[in-house]
Amino acid sequence: MITNDQRPDFEAFHRSVTAELDAVKDRVRHLVRHWPSDGGFKETVLMSVLRRHLPESVIVGRGFIVTSEEHSTQVDILIVDSRKPTLFKEGDFLIVTPDAVFGIIEVKTKKSDKHAISEALIKLSEVEKICFESTFQNLVWTGLFIYEGKDELDHNGSIQKKILGALGDSYNATNRPVNCISWGKNTFFRYWPEGSDADSPIHGPVWHSYKLLDMAPSYFMGNLVDSLSAIDNPRAVFAWFPKLEGKETYRKYYLERGRNEPISFSVNS
Repeated sequence: MITNDQRPDFEAFHRSVTAELDAVKDRVRHLVRHWPSDGGFKETVLMSVLRRHLPESVIVGRGFIVTSEEHSTQVDILIVDSRKPTLFKEGDFLIVTPDAVFGIIEVKTKKSDKHAISEALIKLSEVEKICFESTFQNLVWTGLFIYEGKDELDHNGSIQKKILGALGDSYNATNRPVNCISWGKNTFFRYWPEGSDADSPIHGPVWHSYKLLDMAPSYFMGNLVDSLSAIDNPRAVFAWFPKLEGKETYRKYYLERGRNEPISFSVNS
């Protein structure tokens, strides 16, 4: 019989993913204090971690998406179908057509200004919109990954409400929703196209914010993995979402799609 101390500790595993990202990011800063392009290195760090966990059916790189009429802005992290041809590939750099794209991620060192967050989200949505208008399919997962977010700055949920507001602004500007945001180690945002569960006060399209101690980056990755591999089933979900049964107890605010003002879950409890 397996005892409690012999069972896998998935929460500790996911916290170690966050610690790894943080340690490698700081390793560069310790050596080169004023290196202006360390943001680019952080994209490489996140790509490296993603490659260890994503299925081998995808390629993780950076680059551009082109159609017969236009090309995208440069995508920080571009996740493409390895079975599809690439127009150009040199190391991590890719140029692909929209049908090959599974996911796009924008990576930032730190962001707490609503306008700057909105700009990053709109960039993501506009790239995803290029893919949608070319394929007419909602196949591209979009995420914003912000390395540094200090909880002590989030007085009364001000940062969470600000980021939810930016998600709403981005949707209003592009009519395309961004799927997930990881802000620092602890704050995670997810879009639910049909509401999350029966206990939610809203059952239509909505974004939720969550406080997940040292697991926001890992939940960000888990949602990406789920979008690529459909892991959300009883045989594997426990490994990727260790707080799944109780995750909704960690939600703090929500924003209905099409609305402007985030609402606290405590208002409806």
